[in-house]
Amino acid sequence: MFKRNIETDLRQWKDSDIRKPLVLRGARQVGKTSIVRKFAGENFESLVEINLERADQNAFFAGVETPDEFIKKAELLTKTHVVEGKTLLFIDEIQESLDTMKLLRFLAEENPGLHVIVAGSLLETKMAGDWSVPVGRVEYMYLYPMTFFEFLEAMGESNLLNDPKNGKELLKKHLKDYLLVGGMPEAVVSFVVGKSRLKAQEVHDRLVTSYGEDMGKYATASDKKYLELVMDFGPKVAGSIYKYENFGDSGYRSREIGEAMSLLSRVMLLREVSAISSVNLPLVRKPKRAKKLIWLDVGMVNFANKVQMEPLSGEYGGKIMEQFVGQTLIASGLRRNMELVYWSRNKDEGSAEVDFCFQYQNKIVGLEVKSGNTRNLRSLFSMVDIGGDKVIPVRVSWDDLGMEEYFHNGKKYKIRLVPFYLLEKIEEFLK
Repeated sequence: MFKRNIETDLRQWKDSDIRKPLVLRGARQVGKTSIVRKFAGENFESLVEINLERADQNAFFAGVETPDEFIKKAELLTKTHVVEGKTLLFIDEIQESLDTMKLLRFLAEENPGLHVIVAGSLLETKMAGDWSVPVGRVEYMYLYPMTFFEFLEAMGESNLLNDPKNGKELLKKHLKDYLLVGGMPEAVVSFVVGKSRLKAQEVHDRLVTSYGEDMGKYATASDKKYLELVMDFGPKVAGSIYKYENFGDSGYRSREIGEAMSLLSRVMLLREVSAISSVNLPLVRKPKRAKKLIWLDVGMVNFANKVQMEPLSGEYGGKIMEQFVGQTLIASGLRRNMELVYWSRNKDEGSAEVDFCFQYQNKIVGLEVKSGNTRNLRSLFSMVDIGGDKVIPVRVSWDDLGMEEYFHNGKKYKIRLVPFYLLEKIEEFLK
Protein backbone atom coordinates (compact mmCIF):
# COMPACT_ATOMS: atom_id res chain seq x y z
CA MET A 1 0.00 0.00 0.00
CA PHE A 2 1.42 3.34 -1.08
CA LYS A 3 1.97 6.33 1.16
CA ARG A 4 -0.84 8.91 0.93
CA ASN A 5 -0.84 12.57 1.96
CA ILE A 6 -3.90 12.05 4.16
CA GLU A 7 -1.88 9.92 6.59
CA THR A 8 -0.44 13.03 8.26
CA ASP A 9 -3.93 14.39 8.89
CA LEU A 10 -5.13 11.01 10.16
CA ARG A 11 -2.31 10.93 12.73
CA GLN A 12 -3.22 14.46 13.84
CA TRP A 13 -6.83 13.32 14.25
CA LYS A 14 -5.69 10.30 16.28
CA ASP A 15 -3.67 12.42 18.70
CA SER A 16 -6.18 15.27 19.06
CA ASP A 17 -7.69 16.00 22.47
CA ILE A 18 -10.96 17.08 20.84
CA ARG A 19 -11.27 14.15 18.45
CA LYS A 20 -14.70 13.14 17.14
CA PRO A 21 -15.79 10.17 15.00
CA LEU A 22 -14.30 10.66 11.55
CA VAL A 23 -16.33 10.40 8.35
CA LEU A 24 -13.97 9.63 5.46
CA ARG A 25 -15.48 10.89 2.23
CA GLY A 26 -14.46 10.12 -1.33
CA ALA A 27 -15.53 8.47 -4.57
CA ARG A 28 -15.57 4.73 -5.00
CA GLN A 29 -12.15 3.10 -5.52
CA VAL A 30 -10.00 6.05 -4.39
CA GLY A 31 -8.57 3.88 -1.61
CA LYS A 32 -10.63 4.68 1.51
CA THR A 33 -10.70 1.14 2.90
CA SER A 34 -7.05 0.48 2.10
CA ILE A 35 -5.80 3.66 3.74
CA VAL A 36 -7.80 3.00 6.92
CA ARG A 37 -6.33 -0.50 7.19
CA LYS A 38 -2.81 0.84 6.62
CA PHE A 39 -3.35 3.59 9.18
CA ALA A 40 -4.67 1.10 11.73
CA GLY A 41 -1.77 -1.28 11.20
CA GLU A 42 0.79 1.46 11.80
CA ASN A 43 -0.90 3.32 14.68
CA PHE A 44 -3.09 0.91 16.69
CA GLU A 45 -2.75 -2.43 18.39
CA SER A 46 -5.94 -3.73 16.80
CA LEU A 47 -8.50 -2.98 14.08
CA VAL A 48 -12.19 -3.86 14.40
CA GLU A 49 -13.65 -3.62 10.90
CA ILE A 50 -17.36 -3.85 10.14
CA ASN A 51 -18.70 -3.91 6.57
CA LEU A 52 -22.41 -3.12 6.48
CA GLU A 53 -22.65 -3.91 2.77
CA ARG A 54 -22.40 -7.56 3.77
CA ALA A 55 -25.93 -8.77 4.41
CA ASP A 56 -24.92 -10.97 7.34
CA GLN A 57 -23.12 -8.16 9.18
CA ASN A 58 -25.87 -5.65 8.42
CA ALA A 59 -28.46 -8.03 9.87
CA PHE A 60 -26.24 -8.70 12.90
CA PHE A 61 -26.27 -5.02 13.88
CA ALA A 62 -29.90 -4.34 12.98
CA GLY A 63 -31.87 -2.79 15.82
CA VAL A 64 -28.81 -1.76 17.85
CA GLU A 65 -29.76 1.38 19.77
CA THR A 66 -26.72 2.39 21.84
CA PRO A 67 -22.97 2.74 21.23
CA ASP A 68 -22.17 0.24 24.00
CA GLU A 69 -24.45 -2.35 22.44
CA PHE A 70 -22.82 -1.79 19.04
CA ILE A 71 -19.32 -2.15 20.51
CA LYS A 72 -20.23 -5.38 22.31
CA LYS A 73 -21.66 -6.82 19.13
CA ALA A 74 -18.57 -5.73 17.18
CA GLU A 75 -16.37 -7.53 19.70
CA LEU A 76 -18.49 -10.66 19.41
CA LEU A 77 -18.45 -10.60 15.61
CA THR A 78 -14.71 -9.94 15.19
CA LYS A 79 -13.52 -11.77 18.30
CA THR A 80 -11.44 -8.70 19.13
CA HIS A 81 -11.62 -6.72 22.38
CA VAL A 82 -12.19 -3.00 21.83
CA VAL A 83 -9.80 -0.94 23.99
CA GLU A 84 -10.03 2.84 23.95
CA GLY A 85 -6.81 4.39 22.67
CA LYS A 86 -5.54 1.07 21.32
CA THR A 87 -8.30 -0.07 18.95
CA LEU A 88 -9.55 1.56 15.76
CA LEU A 89 -13.21 0.87 15.05
CA PHE A 90 -13.84 1.08 11.30
CA ILE A 91 -17.39 0.94 9.95
CA ASP A 92 -17.32 0.59 6.17
CA GLU A 93 -20.28 1.10 3.81
CA ILE A 94 -22.20 2.84 6.58
CA GLN A 95 -24.73 4.15 4.06
CA GLU A 96 -26.39 0.72 4.28
CA SER A 97 -27.62 1.38 7.83
CA LEU A 98 -29.38 4.56 8.92
CA ASP A 99 -29.52 3.28 12.52
CA THR A 100 -25.72 2.96 12.65
CA MET A 101 -25.28 6.41 11.14
CA LYS A 102 -27.47 7.86 13.86
CA LEU A 103 -25.30 6.24 16.53
CA LEU A 104 -22.35 8.40 15.49
CA ARG A 105 -23.83 11.44 17.18
CA PHE A 106 -23.67 9.67 20.54
CA LEU A 107 -20.26 8.03 20.23
CA ALA A 108 -18.40 11.30 20.79
CA GLU A 109 -20.34 11.91 24.01
CA GLU A 110 -20.45 8.41 25.49
CA ASN A 111 -17.14 7.01 24.23
CA PRO A 112 -14.83 10.01 23.76
CA GLY A 113 -11.68 7.89 24.04
CA LEU A 114 -12.66 5.55 21.20
CA HIS A 115 -11.20 6.08 17.74
CA VAL A 116 -13.94 5.62 15.13
CA ILE A 117 -13.74 6.01 11.35
CA VAL A 118 -16.67 5.44 9.00
CA ALA A 119 -16.76 5.42 5.20
CA GLY A 120 -19.10 4.48 2.39
CA SER A 121 -18.78 4.36 -1.38
CA LEU A 122 -22.26 5.83 -1.87
CA LEU A 123 -22.55 7.66 1.44
CA GLU A 124 -22.69 11.03 -0.29
CA THR A 125 -26.04 10.23 -1.92
CA LYS A 126 -27.66 9.82 1.49
CA MET A 127 -26.03 12.57 3.55
CA ALA A 128 -29.16 14.73 3.52
CA GLY A 129 -32.55 14.70 5.22
CA ASP A 130 -32.75 11.90 7.79
CA TRP A 131 -29.11 11.05 7.09
CA SER A 132 -27.75 14.44 8.05
CA VAL A 133 -25.39 14.52 11.01
CA PRO A 134 -25.63 17.47 13.44
CA VAL A 135 -22.75 19.90 13.14
CA GLY A 136 -20.13 19.34 15.82
CA ARG A 137 -20.80 15.63 16.41
CA VAL A 138 -18.45 14.27 13.74
CA GLU A 139 -15.58 15.55 11.63
CA TYR A 140 -14.74 14.95 7.99
CA MET A 141 -11.77 14.19 5.80
CA TYR A 142 -11.71 13.85 2.03
CA LEU A 143 -9.76 11.31 0.00
CA TYR A 144 -9.13 11.86 -3.70
CA PRO A 145 -7.22 9.96 -6.39
CA MET A 146 -3.48 9.90 -5.86
CA THR A 147 -1.75 13.18 -6.69
CA PHE A 148 1.36 13.47 -8.83
CA PHE A 149 3.57 13.66 -5.73
CA GLU A 150 1.94 10.48 -4.37
CA PHE A 151 2.50 8.89 -7.79
CA LEU A 152 6.19 9.79 -7.57
CA GLU A 153 6.35 8.22 -4.12
CA ALA A 154 4.81 5.03 -5.49
CA MET A 155 7.36 5.03 -8.32
CA GLY A 156 10.23 5.44 -5.84
CA GLU A 157 11.10 8.79 -7.42
CA SER A 158 10.05 11.29 -4.77
CA ASN A 159 13.72 12.18 -4.22
CA LEU A 160 13.50 14.20 -7.47
CA LEU A 161 11.53 16.80 -5.53
CA ASN A 162 14.57 17.50 -3.34
CA ASP A 163 16.35 19.06 -6.32
CA PRO A 164 13.68 19.81 -8.95
CA LYS A 165 15.96 22.10 -10.96
CA ASN A 166 18.33 19.28 -11.84
CA GLY A 167 15.60 16.64 -11.96
CA LYS A 168 13.09 18.60 -14.05
CA GLU A 169 13.38 16.47 -17.21
CA LEU A 170 12.65 13.30 -15.28
CA LEU A 171 9.83 15.08 -13.43
CA LYS A 172 8.31 16.09 -16.76
CA LYS A 173 8.59 12.50 -18.03
CA HIS A 174 6.91 11.08 -14.94
CA LEU A 175 4.18 13.72 -15.10
CA LYS A 176 3.35 12.69 -18.67
CA ASP A 177 3.06 9.11 -17.42
CA TYR A 178 0.82 10.31 -14.60
CA LEU A 179 -1.47 12.15 -17.02
CA LEU A 180 -2.19 8.87 -18.80
CA VAL A 181 -2.18 6.52 -15.80
CA GLY A 182 -3.98 8.91 -13.47
CA GLY A 183 -4.26 8.58 -9.73
CA MET A 184 -6.75 5.77 -9.12
CA PRO A 185 -4.77 3.50 -6.77
CA GLU A 186 -5.45 0.27 -8.67
CA ALA A 187 -4.32 1.86 -11.93
CA VAL A 188 -1.14 3.16 -10.26
CA VAL A 189 -0.40 -0.29 -8.85
CA SER A 190 -0.78 -1.87 -12.29
CA PHE A 191 1.60 0.68 -13.80
CA VAL A 192 4.20 0.51 -11.04
CA VAL A 193 4.26 -3.29 -11.08
CA GLY A 194 3.95 -3.90 -14.81
CA LYS A 195 5.33 -0.59 -16.18
CA SER A 196 2.48 -0.80 -18.69
CA ARG A 197 -0.06 1.90 -19.48
CA LEU A 198 -2.24 -0.77 -21.10
CA LYS A 199 -2.71 -2.47 -17.73
CA ALA A 200 -3.78 0.87 -16.26
CA GLN A 201 -6.31 1.29 -19.06
CA GLU A 202 -7.79 -2.11 -18.21
CA VAL A 203 -8.34 -0.79 -14.69
CA HIS A 204 -9.98 2.35 -16.07
CA ASP A 205 -12.33 0.18 -18.12
CA ARG A 206 -13.39 -1.77 -15.03
CA LEU A 207 -13.87 1.43 -13.04
CA VAL A 208 -16.13 2.95 -15.70
CA THR A 209 -18.23 -0.23 -15.62
CA SER A 210 -18.36 -0.14 -11.83
CA TYR A 211 -19.48 3.49 -11.73
CA GLY A 212 -22.15 2.70 -14.31
CA GLU A 213 -23.47 -0.14 -12.15
CA ASP A 214 -23.62 2.19 -9.16
CA MET A 215 -26.10 4.43 -10.95
CA GLY A 216 -28.82 1.85 -10.46
CA LYS A 217 -28.34 2.22 -6.70
CA TYR A 218 -28.91 5.96 -6.50
CA ALA A 219 -30.95 6.90 -9.56
CA THR A 220 -34.58 6.45 -10.47
CA ALA A 221 -35.38 4.93 -13.84
CA SER A 222 -36.38 8.32 -15.22
CA ASP A 223 -33.17 10.01 -14.02
CA LYS A 224 -30.79 7.30 -15.17
CA LYS A 225 -30.56 8.50 -18.77
CA TYR A 226 -29.36 11.94 -17.63
CA LEU A 227 -26.71 10.41 -15.38
CA GLU A 228 -25.57 8.11 -18.17
CA LEU A 229 -25.20 11.10 -20.49
CA VAL A 230 -23.07 13.01 -17.99
CA MET A 231 -20.98 9.90 -17.27
CA ASP A 232 -20.37 9.44 -20.99
CA PHE A 233 -19.96 13.03 -22.15
CA GLY A 234 -18.57 14.63 -18.98
CA PRO A 235 -14.97 13.42 -19.45
CA LYS A 236 -15.07 14.81 -22.99
CA VAL A 237 -15.54 18.36 -21.67
CA ALA A 238 -13.33 17.98 -18.60
CA GLY A 239 -11.12 21.03 -18.17
CA SER A 240 -13.47 23.26 -20.14
CA ILE A 241 -16.55 25.43 -19.65
CA TYR A 242 -19.99 24.00 -20.43
CA LYS A 243 -23.68 24.72 -20.09
CA TYR A 244 -26.46 22.47 -18.86
CA GLU A 245 -28.87 23.23 -21.68
CA ASN A 246 -28.51 20.73 -24.55
CA PHE A 247 -25.47 19.18 -22.86
CA GLY A 248 -23.70 16.90 -25.33
CA ASP A 249 -26.18 17.89 -28.06
CA SER A 250 -28.71 15.80 -26.17
CA GLY A 251 -31.65 18.16 -26.39
CA TYR A 252 -32.15 17.73 -22.63
CA ARG A 253 -33.23 20.68 -20.55
CA SER A 254 -31.05 22.56 -18.12
CA ARG A 255 -32.87 21.34 -15.01
CA GLU A 256 -32.40 17.61 -15.68
CA ILE A 257 -28.71 17.95 -16.50
CA GLY A 258 -28.17 20.23 -13.51
CA GLU A 259 -29.69 17.63 -11.18
CA ALA A 260 -27.54 14.87 -12.69
CA MET A 261 -24.41 17.02 -12.29
CA SER A 262 -25.34 17.73 -8.69
CA LEU A 263 -25.77 14.05 -7.85
CA LEU A 264 -22.49 13.00 -9.48
CA SER A 265 -20.81 15.88 -7.70
CA ARG A 266 -22.09 14.56 -4.35
CA VAL A 267 -20.59 11.13 -5.02
CA MET A 268 -17.41 13.03 -5.94
CA LEU A 269 -17.08 11.80 -9.52
CA LEU A 270 -16.83 15.39 -10.68
CA ARG A 271 -16.47 18.94 -9.45
CA GLU A 272 -18.28 21.92 -10.93
CA VAL A 273 -16.14 25.07 -10.83
CA SER A 274 -18.36 28.15 -10.71
CA ALA A 275 -17.62 31.63 -12.05
CA ILE A 276 -16.98 34.81 -10.08
CA SER A 277 -16.88 38.30 -11.56
CA SER A 278 -15.53 40.18 -8.53
CA VAL A 279 -12.09 40.17 -6.93
CA ASN A 280 -13.46 40.95 -3.47
CA LEU A 281 -13.70 38.53 -0.57
CA PRO A 282 -15.62 36.47 0.24
CA LEU A 283 -15.84 34.74 -3.10
CA VAL A 284 -19.33 35.20 -4.51
CA ARG A 285 -20.26 32.59 -7.09
CA LYS A 286 -22.44 33.34 -10.10
CA PRO A 287 -24.83 30.33 -10.13
CA LYS A 288 -26.39 31.17 -13.50
CA ARG A 289 -23.08 31.48 -15.35
CA ALA A 290 -21.58 28.55 -17.25
CA LYS A 291 -19.37 26.26 -15.15
CA LYS A 292 -16.06 24.50 -15.68
CA LEU A 293 -15.99 20.73 -15.28
CA ILE A 294 -13.26 18.83 -13.44
CA TRP A 295 -13.64 15.05 -13.60
CA LEU A 296 -12.55 12.68 -10.84
CA ASP A 297 -9.28 11.58 -12.43
CA VAL A 298 -7.11 12.69 -15.34
CA GLY A 299 -6.25 9.12 -16.34
CA MET A 300 -9.93 8.27 -16.66
CA VAL A 301 -10.46 11.41 -18.73
CA ASN A 302 -7.80 10.32 -21.20
CA PHE A 303 -9.24 6.79 -21.25
CA ALA A 304 -12.73 8.11 -22.02
CA ASN A 305 -11.29 10.23 -24.83
CA LYS A 306 -9.33 7.25 -26.18
CA VAL A 307 -5.99 9.03 -25.70
CA GLN A 308 -3.32 6.37 -25.23
CA MET A 309 -0.03 8.07 -26.06
CA GLU A 310 0.64 11.83 -26.17
CA PRO A 311 -2.16 13.83 -24.47
CA LEU A 312 -0.58 17.28 -24.73
CA SER A 313 -1.08 18.40 -28.29
CA GLY A 314 -3.53 20.99 -29.63
CA GLU A 315 -6.70 22.17 -27.97
CA TYR A 316 -7.07 18.88 -26.11
CA GLY A 317 -3.68 19.40 -24.46
CA GLY A 318 -4.93 22.68 -23.01
CA LYS A 319 -8.04 21.05 -21.59
CA ILE A 320 -6.19 18.08 -20.10
CA MET A 321 -3.75 20.37 -18.29
CA GLU A 322 -6.66 22.38 -16.89
CA GLN A 323 -8.14 19.06 -15.71
CA PHE A 324 -4.80 18.21 -14.09
CA VAL A 325 -4.47 21.59 -12.40
CA GLY A 326 -8.08 21.57 -11.17
CA GLN A 327 -7.78 18.00 -9.88
CA THR A 328 -4.51 18.80 -8.10
CA LEU A 329 -5.89 21.91 -6.39
CA ILE A 330 -9.05 20.08 -5.32
CA ALA A 331 -6.96 17.28 -3.79
CA SER A 332 -5.32 19.79 -1.44
CA GLY A 333 -8.60 19.99 0.49
CA LEU A 334 -8.18 17.05 2.84
CA ARG A 335 -9.96 18.67 5.80
CA ARG A 336 -12.55 20.67 3.85
CA ASN A 337 -13.55 21.08 0.25
CA MET A 338 -11.23 23.36 -1.70
CA GLU A 339 -13.29 26.38 -2.81
CA LEU A 340 -12.19 26.59 -6.42
CA VAL A 341 -13.68 29.07 -8.93
CA TYR A 342 -12.74 30.83 -12.15
CA TRP A 343 -12.89 34.56 -12.84
CA SER A 344 -14.80 36.02 -15.76
CA ARG A 345 -15.72 39.65 -16.35
CA ASN A 346 -19.34 40.52 -16.90
CA LYS A 347 -20.20 40.73 -20.60
CA ASP A 348 -20.87 44.45 -20.48
CA GLU A 349 -17.37 45.02 -19.06
CA GLY A 350 -15.43 43.27 -21.81
CA SER A 351 -13.98 39.82 -22.36
CA ALA A 352 -11.56 38.38 -19.82
CA GLU A 353 -11.34 34.98 -18.13
CA VAL A 354 -8.81 33.53 -15.66
CA ASP A 355 -8.71 29.73 -15.47
CA PHE A 356 -8.78 29.17 -11.69
CA CYS A 357 -9.02 31.28 -8.56
CA PHE A 358 -8.97 30.49 -4.85
CA GLN A 359 -8.55 32.41 -1.62
CA TYR A 360 -5.12 32.47 0.00
CA GLN A 361 -5.13 34.25 3.37
CA ASN A 362 -6.80 37.60 2.63
CA LYS A 363 -6.04 37.60 -1.10
CA ILE A 364 -7.23 35.89 -4.27
CA VAL A 365 -4.89 33.76 -6.37
CA GLY A 366 -5.54 34.14 -10.09
CA LEU A 367 -4.07 31.18 -11.91
CA GLU A 368 -3.63 30.87 -15.67
CA VAL A 369 -2.85 27.45 -17.18
CA LYS A 370 -0.54 27.52 -20.23
CA SER A 371 0.17 24.11 -21.72
CA GLY A 372 1.87 25.43 -24.87
CA ASN A 373 4.28 28.23 -25.77
CA THR A 374 1.78 31.10 -25.66
CA ARG A 375 2.32 33.76 -23.03
CA ASN A 376 -0.88 35.66 -23.62
CA LEU A 377 -1.90 36.75 -20.12
CA ARG A 378 -4.21 39.65 -20.94
CA SER A 379 -7.04 38.25 -18.80
CA LEU A 380 -4.71 37.87 -15.83
CA PHE A 381 -3.47 41.44 -16.33
CA SER A 382 -7.08 42.62 -16.41
CA MET A 383 -7.79 40.87 -13.12
CA VAL A 384 -4.73 42.53 -11.55
CA ASP A 385 -5.79 45.93 -12.89
CA ILE A 386 -9.12 45.57 -11.10
CA GLY A 387 -7.91 43.95 -7.90
CA GLY A 388 -4.47 45.47 -7.42
CA ASP A 389 -2.62 44.03 -4.44
CA LYS A 390 -5.60 41.83 -3.57
CA VAL A 391 -4.72 39.55 -6.51
CA ILE A 392 -1.74 37.17 -6.63
CA PRO A 393 -1.17 36.37 -10.33
CA VAL A 394 0.27 32.94 -11.21
CA ARG A 395 1.13 31.25 -14.49
CA VAL A 396 1.29 27.44 -14.40
CA SER A 397 3.16 25.89 -17.32
CA TRP A 398 6.09 23.65 -18.24
CA ASP A 399 8.53 26.52 -17.57
CA ASP A 400 10.86 26.67 -14.58
CA LEU A 401 9.90 28.00 -11.16
CA GLY A 402 10.47 31.71 -10.70
CA MET A 403 9.14 35.24 -11.19
CA GLU A 404 8.65 36.97 -14.51
CA GLU A 405 8.05 40.58 -15.50
CA TYR A 406 5.61 41.50 -18.24
CA PHE A 407 4.93 44.87 -19.84
CA HIS A 408 1.43 45.40 -21.21
CA ASN A 409 -0.23 48.68 -22.22
CA GLY A 410 2.49 50.65 -20.49
CA LYS A 411 2.21 48.78 -17.19
CA LYS A 412 4.57 46.31 -15.52
CA TYR A 413 3.27 43.07 -14.03
CA LYS A 414 5.13 40.57 -11.88
CA ILE A 415 3.84 37.02 -12.33
CA ARG A 416 4.77 33.96 -10.30
CA LEU A 417 5.76 31.01 -12.48
CA VAL A 418 4.95 27.51 -11.19
CA PRO A 419 5.76 24.40 -13.25
CA PHE A 420 3.06 21.75 -13.54
CA TYR A 421 5.24 19.19 -11.79
CA LEU A 422 5.57 21.39 -8.65
CA LEU A 423 1.97 22.58 -8.47
CA GLU A 424 1.32 20.75 -5.20
CA LYS A 425 3.79 23.12 -3.51
CA ILE A 426 1.94 26.23 -4.64
CA GLU A 427 1.11 27.47 -1.14
CA GLU A 428 4.80 27.23 -0.27
CA PHE A 429 5.60 29.45 -3.26
CA LEU A 430 2.85 31.92 -2.42
CA LYS A 431 4.47 32.63 0.93
